[in-house]
Amino acid sequence: MLKKNQNIRNVIISSVLAGSLAFSGIAFAFGETAPSGVSIQEFSLLDTASDVVGAADFTPEGNKDGHFKLKLSLAEKKTIKSVVLRSTDAYGKDNYQGVWRTNRVTTGWLLGIVQDKTVTTSSGTTHESEIINPGFRKDVNEPVGEFNGELIFDLYASNNGTIKETQYYVLEIETPEGTIVSKPIKYQKPMIEGSTSSTPAPSAPPASTPSPSTPTPKPIPTPTPAPVPAPAGGPTIHVFFEGNELSFPDGQPLLKDGSTLVPFRKLFETLGFSVKWVDSERKAVGTKEGLTIELTINSNIAKVNDTGVELVAPAQIINGSTMVPLRFVAENSGYEVSYEKEGDVATIRINEPTQQPKPTPSPTPNPTPNPTPNPTPNPTPNPVPEPAKETAEPYVVKGYVRDANGNPLAGVSIFADNTLLYDSNILGVTDEEGHYLLELPELTTTWRMGGKYTTTYNNKTFNFDLVPDVDQPLAGKTGAVRNFTWKNDSGKIYIYPSFAGFDDNLPEFDMNDLEITLTPVGPLVGGSAGQTIVKHAGPVAGGAGVDSIPIGKYKATARWMPEGHAPIAMQIGVANVSKETYADSVEFDFKQSQYSSAYLGELNVRLKP
Repeated sequence: MLKKNQNIRNVIISSVLAGSLAFSGIAFAFGETAPSGVSIQEFSLLDTASDVVGAADFTPEGNKDGHFKLKLSLAEKKTIKSVVLRSTDAYGKDNYQGVWRTNRVTTGWLLGIVQDKTVTTSSGTTHESEIINPGFRKDVNEPVGEFNGELIFDLYASNNGTIKETQYYVLEIETPEGTIVSKPIKYQKPMIEGSTSSTPAPSAPPASTPSPSTPTPKPIPTPTPAPVPAPAGGPTIHVFFEGNELSFPDGQPLLKDGSTLVPFRKLFETLGFSVKWVDSERKAVGTKEGLTIELTINSNIAKVNDTGVELVAPAQIINGSTMVPLRFVAENSGYEVSYEKEGDVATIRINEPTQQPKPTPSPTPNPTPNPTPNPTPNPTPNPVPEPAKETAEPYVVKGYVRDANGNPLAGVSIFADNTLLYDSNILGVTDEEGHYLLELPELTTTWRMGGKYTTTYNNKTFNFDLVPDVDQPLAGKTGAVRNFTWKNDSGKIYIYPSFAGFDDNLPEFDMNDLEITLTPVGPLVGGSAGQTIVKHAGPVAGGAGVDSIPIGKYKATARWMPEGHAPIAMQIGVANVSKETYADSVEFDFKQSQYSSAYLGELNVRLKP
């Protein structure tokens, strides 16, 4: 594609300007009629916690894989020519976020396949795991193999930066008679024969009960899959919050390494947090006024308001559910946690802290002092005080404006927009505590809230439009509380590749293979230290590059990581400046777009001469 033909280069350069570089579809000569006797019984994404395969062979390479399960039924012996995994939208249309395959043809990463085989001997029945394709089949005519009967496969897709639990995927299985294509699936929404596409999966069984339909394979000799299995045993755990028992539809609580782990979303939301999953960092984040708790998968260090805290057991993905330590989250949210166990049943109670009077001991002739109990560690204190609780009152809208760490923002412009009359706004400004209050006229109408935060950074003025945490219209006669959180994650970077130096000895260039590393140079806008960001490029609104970057000054480096090839260091430079130069790294600032309020960075990349 990106070789010596100048006409093709010109087409692709035009595509870059249109924001569509390297995302064109790939044509296949698959049969239009599905082969008879071939049926996909189940296809599902299990987790994104393994590191089993690389881009071109069955070797870990530092990136987590997408781990899929396939149940395939073959009425008679069939030759499978190839298996292809595609990222799609909810309707099965390619969205060009990644293609994985068993045979090396056009673009894509390796789709590693492991078969679970039932072996019957005189001593009983066991299960063995066999790696079907340890690497790409470079001869595109070499089949994956011949198979028959009811089959169970584990599929591993090396993470090219786009494996996401919210992404849809489609599987294609090619035979000489034609190709069978699965329905689109995504995390915990398996495609099961006879069901509607993307039907939610049944609730996972308790961790102590292995799934009868999925036999546990023996470890693969090289390498062992990374997902952490749930303990085979342990007590049945009941969790109560303020006297009400909690149910966990995404997975059952379990005891692991001395800590009780529960599904993160249910716990955070029960404790009053807004929750989000940061896929690029594999991190669960809970936020409420003045408090942010961050737990990264398999990391023993959590963050409470940006302060590192060591964990007894890390957050981890078990049986497809993101599990977090209950006591750590609850106690760092200001609650008390009690644990009782009787037989095989454990009861955990989460309650508001109370001051219990010390009991008066009964008199005894020779009282024996009770041993001093081990004190329960105090929750990590919040460096930022909680704002006062607000209650709604008629014809008044009020609230707080804070940054993502809970720090108050003073001098922020807040407005209430009258939805009845055009250009009829009520304006106000936050005080030193980040608080505002607007008195509304007694009109029978509704209002929408907005705001603008202005700050200076590196001698430049930055303006950010704010929307309330609850972005819903409010009725004037009832009033409302509308708080705002400024998160500084709105920057995006356009990346423009130069094709000089590409020749027939190099693979095809795909923007998804470009890895960008951004290291903060000094504090970010707002004063936070920031952290190093590593992302693969891809489509962004208006072009190609990376988005959701906190605004600040960065040093950028780039690597090209094509399938089956060692990483290639790229040169990088700032685009659209009076004198464009290239180096191994470059420092750059964000600037405001000429066409919108968005903030942009623009970079060029090229092969080293």
